Amino acid sequence: MIIKRLYLKNIRSYEEQTIEFPEGSVLLSGDVGSGKTTILLALEYALFGFQPGQKGSALLRNSSSQGEVIAELEVEGKSLIIHRCLKREGNSITNEYSAITYDNQKEECSVTELKSKILQILGYPSEFLRKNNLLYRYTIYTPQESMKQIILEDADTRLNILRHVFGIEKYKRIRENLTLLISHLKDDSKTFQAETKYLEEDNAHVKEVNSLIQGLSNSLTEQSLKLEEEVKKREKIETESIALEKKIREKEVFEKEIEKTNLLIDTKRETKRILNIELEELSRSIIHLGKPFEESEYNLCLAKLKSLNESLDFLNKQNISLLGQYRLVEQNQMDNLNKKERIFKIDICPTCLQDVSDNHKHNILNETENKLSDLKRQKGQLDEQKLRLVSEINQKRQEIQDLEKEKLSLEILKSRTEFIENAYKKKQTIIKQQEAISQDLDLLEKHTTHLKEGILKFSKFDNIYKKTKEDLRTALLIERKSEISLAESRKEKSLLEKSLLELQEKIIQKESIKIKLNNSLSIIDWLSNYFLKLVNFTEIQIMLRLRREFALFFSNWFQMIAGDTFTIRLDENFTPIINQGEIEMEYSFLSGGERTAIALAYRLALNQTINSIMSDIKTKDLVILDEPTEGFSEAQIDKIRDVLEELNTKQLIMVSHETKIGSFVDNIIKVKKIADSTQIEDSNQDEITQIPEDQKT
Repeated sequence: MIIKRLYLKNIRSYEEQTIEFPEGSVLLSGDVGSGKTTILLALEYALFGFQPGQKGSALLRNSSSQGEVIAELEVEGKSLIIHRCLKREGNSITNEYSAITYDNQKEECSVTELKSKILQILGYPSEFLRKNNLLYRYTIYTPQESMKQIILEDADTRLNILRHVFGIEKYKRIRENLTLLISHLKDDSKTFQAETKYLEEDNAHVKEVNSLIQGLSNSLTEQSLKLEEEVKKREKIETESIALEKKIREKEVFEKEIEKTNLLIDTKRETKRILNIELEELSRSIIHLGKPFEESEYNLCLAKLKSLNESLDFLNKQNISLLGQYRLVEQNQMDNLNKKERIFKIDICPTCLQDVSDNHKHNILNETENKLSDLKRQKGQLDEQKLRLVSEINQKRQEIQDLEKEKLSLEILKSRTEFIENAYKKKQTIIKQQEAISQDLDLLEKHTTHLKEGILKFSKFDNIYKKTKEDLRTALLIERKSEISLAESRKEKSLLEKSLLELQEKIIQKESIKIKLNNSLSIIDWLSNYFLKLVNFTEIQIMLRLRREFALFFSNWFQMIAGDTFTIRLDENFTPIINQGEIEMEYSFLSGGERTAIALAYRLALNQTINSIMSDIKTKDLVILDEPTEGFSEAQIDKIRDVLEELNTKQLIMVSHETKIGSFVDNIIKVKKIADSTQIEDSNQDEITQIPEDQKT
């Protein structure tokens, strides 16, 4: 990399200036405070932006709100232009704009992106993205006040800086990371050991659970066979119960038929009694004569009689219907009482075969009690209706009897002959009716006897039915208990199988963790006993090689600058050891020129060492020296020409106020400060003074 030109606007003492940099050695010449170092700081800012601890006020001109730096470089024959802008906002100064043009491709980007791209182009390790630009500071440009700093640092600080510059601090980070990794792995191993602590007990538990599951499987087979037998037994009893229930129903049909027959017998007997009364009345009417016959009276009597007979027939029908309703209510009462008794005894529903809860029993009993109460009320109402109806029937009969008497008397009056004939005819009719009723009664009595025999025949099944019901209830209870026992066993087996599965998964996890534990222990052993030693050995070997090279370069440069007045070497901490004869000299006790010579030799040796170990960096062609001759004697200043020739870089930029140095370089850029503004002299002639070869000292 070489610098082609640098454009500054409102940067410290520069208002607006473009500076051209030729190849070869270039001297930035000017008085102290004229603005020479500003050029180098602006170049560093263009390349890397603000450095840690650096404030924008160190760059931006005090009277300006905006500043700008454009650096045009050449890297391996390709153009690289870096553009950065500063902006003042209140009390702070920030980066306002940044862009990069590489190989004629321009791209605006953030500050971090810009630095990343520049590091990549220059071949600097990416790890310097988040760090101070020490590599640049110790290979390209070291500020005047920092040249002696690395020598004055304590040994640990110096080693850390050199590790950073050489890229060897990575071994320290590797050790630190290894320590953290090993600690983390040990923590993991402790966790793994805790998690696999009871692995053997878990395996034993698996065997125990498998044994329990096998025992339950055998028990389930036996319970299933037993349940099948109990189901068959219950089904057989149910079949018998259904057959017996049919016979009980047939008996109930006979009982209802007897009730109907008895009702019909009562009706027939009542009719026969009425006929007997009528026959007696007819006989008496024939004997006795009544008053003189009146046709109208007779017709009125017939009409009343007809009306009363119709009313009586209607009342008799109502009476028969009422008796039927009364029997039906009594039957319903009996059924509900039986149902109530059964509900008290039942524990299992014969239909769904489920347990009958007390709550369900109470619900049914409450319903039955309500029905019985309603039936009792109906029976009372029927009793009242029956009494009222019997009273009306008797009244009607009495009225009919009275009318019949009156009718007979009238008919007797009308015609004795006609009366006798009709009386006899009617008497015969009544007798026939009585005979027919007697025959009906005989048939009904026989039918009743037959029904009673049937009832008696079916009565023997009552006790059998009750016993069968009890057997069924017992069978259902046993079956239910077997089902519950089977379900409990199945559930227990299921829970054991689930527990076994969880335990097996737990064991698999623990086996996996055990593998991880073994791997962790192996890794810990390898990292602790092999890899860490290898890292330490590698670092030591690299540091030894670097120290040998560095010490050789350092000694050569120092002898070139200071001659043989002192002998100098490096200790294991890269600390310069200075001897004058056999006396070891303290660095702080040396003269200013001697201290500067040691610092310059150290700086050049460091540059040479870095360039030798980092073959990929593209800044080897550029070296910048900031006041390298501070405190030098005339003889030491003369040695600088040898140093410049020995460096043999493509571009060397030196800042110095020593006029003699100008005779050692190829080009001079004269910097002059007028008032508070810096300018480049002879700006109309490319701002650079060329030194003829024959005029160089």
